[in-house]
Amino acid sequence: MNTKCVTRFTTMIIFALNCLPLSALAEGIGLGDYLQQVQANHPFFTQQALNREIEQEQQRRYLGDEDWVLKARPSYQHEERSAGSALVAEEQDGLVLNAGMERSFWSNGSRISIDYDYSHLDQRFAAPVNSFDEHGNGVSITYTVPLLQNKGGELSRLDYEFQAYNVDLSAVNSAESQEQFLEQLGLLFLDWVFVNEQRYIAENRLSLANKELTRTKKKRRSRLVAEVDVLGARDAVINARQNLSAIESQWRALQAELATQSGNPGLYKMRPRYELYALKKMPGIEQALSDMAQNSRQLQAIDLQVAQLERLQSGLNNQLNPELDLVLGGGLKSESDHLSGSTRFDQPQYMIGVNFRYPLGQRSAKADVSKARLQQQQFKAARNSLNWQLEAQLRNLLVQLNELEIVMALNQEQIEVARMRTAGELNRHNQGRSELSFVIQSRDNEQNAQLAYAANAAKYHKLWLRYMALTDTLLPNSEQE
Repeated sequence: MNTKCVTRFTTMIIFALNCLPLSALAEGIGLGDYLQQVQANHPFFTQQALNREIEQEQQRRYLGDEDWVLKARPSYQHEERSAGSALVAEEQDGLVLNAGMERSFWSNGSRISIDYDYSHLDQRFAAPVNSFDEHGNGVSITYTVPLLQNKGGELSRLDYEFQAYNVDLSAVNSAESQEQFLEQLGLLFLDWVFVNEQRYIAENRLSLANKELTRTKKKRRSRLVAEVDVLGARDAVINARQNLSAIESQWRALQAELATQSGNPGLYKMRPRYELYALKKMPGIEQALSDMAQNSRQLQAIDLQVAQLERLQSGLNNQLNPELDLVLGGGLKSESDHLSGSTRFDQPQYMIGVNFRYPLGQRSAKADVSKARLQQQQFKAARNSLNWQLEAQLRNLLVQLNELEIVMALNQEQIEVARMRTAGELNRHNQGRSELSFVIQSRDNEQNAQLAYAANAAKYHKLWLRYMALTDTLLPNSEQE
C-alpha cells in the first residue's frame, strides 16, 4: 500500500471516528498519561534533548588541545654567488628536514616537544678547493613548564571547564522549555476536561427539556395547559440542542488538537478522565517558597552563569601574572662529511633556561577582570529580581487557589438552591399556580449554576498546573492527575 493510500485510509478512519456519538467513546485518558505520550512522541522533546548533546560535542572539541601533534618542516635552498674570495662558495645547496611531535598537558600546563633534525649542505668553491659536503643528524626533547601564568594548567583547561557550564546550562534551559511546553498542553487538556463537563451538563439539560416537552404535550392533549406552554417547551428543547451541538463541536476540535500534539490517533476514541471537582492539598506559603527555591530551574540557570563567570575570573586573574616558563632541553647530535658518519649521535647537548614576558600596565587583562566581576554582580542582582518575581507569582497563585476553594463551596450551595427552586416552580406549575416559563427559567438558572461551578473548578486546576510548573514539579511528575 503506497503512502497516498495510507494517508487516505487514515483520513477515512478519523472521519468515521468523528462521526461516532460521544457516548460511544468509553475509554478515558488522564492528564498524566497524556503528558507522557506527548513526551514520548512529540519531536519538540527530541529537539530539546539535542541541545545538550550539541554543547557536549562543543566541549569535547577542546580535548583536542591535549592531542599529540605531528609536525614536519622540510626545505631546500639553492644559492649562487659571485666568487669574490676563495672562501666564499660559488654555489651551495641546502636541504633541511625537521620532524617531530608535541603535546600539552593540562595537569600542569606543560608542553613537550620531541624533534628530529637532518641537514645537508653542499658547497662548491673555486680552485684550489672544489667542494664541501656536510651531513648532520640530531634528536632533541624540549620540556616547558609554566611557573606563574598558567601554573597548574589553569588557563589550559579554561575553555573546556568554561564550556562544561554551557552543557549544564543547556540541560537546565531545555528542561525548562519542555516543562513550559507540557504546561501549555496540560492547560489545553484541562480545557477539554471543562468542555467535557459542559457537555454532560448540556446533555442533562436536553434530557430534562425533552421530558418536559413530552409531559407538556400530554397535558395539552388533556387540555390542562395552553398551546403556548407546548411552544415554550419546544423552544427549550431547541435551545438545549443548539447548545449541546456547539459544545460537541468544541469538544471534538480540542480532541483533534490534543491527538495531533501527542501523536496518538487512538485519542479519537477516548474521552478525558479527570476529577474536575477534587481539591488539592495546598502547601503552606513557607513550604511552597522553599520548594520553589530548591527546584526553580530559572534560578539554577542564573547560578550556573554566576559560577561560570567565577571560573572565568579565576582564569583572568591568572593572566595578570607574568609569563615565566622553565625550559629544559636535551639531545644528541652528530655531523660528518659522509651520511653514514652523521648517524653516530655522539654529541650530547643540554639546555636549561627561562622565558619571561610581562606587559607593562596590564590594561587589557585588568579590564577583562573588572568586566567579569561586574557581570557577576549583574547576574546576582538579576537572580534577586527573578526570585522576587517568582515569589510574587507564587503568592498570587496560592491566594487565588485558596479563594477559589471558597467560591467553589458557594457554587455548590448555589446549585443546591437552584435545584430546590426548580422543584418548587415545578410543583407550582403542576398545581396550576405558575406558568411553564418559570420552570424553564429555573432549570436554565440551575444549569448556569452548574456551569459556573465547572468553570471555577477548571480555573482552579489550571492554577494548580501553573503552580506545579512554577515550582518545577510538572516535568518530573507528569504522571500527576
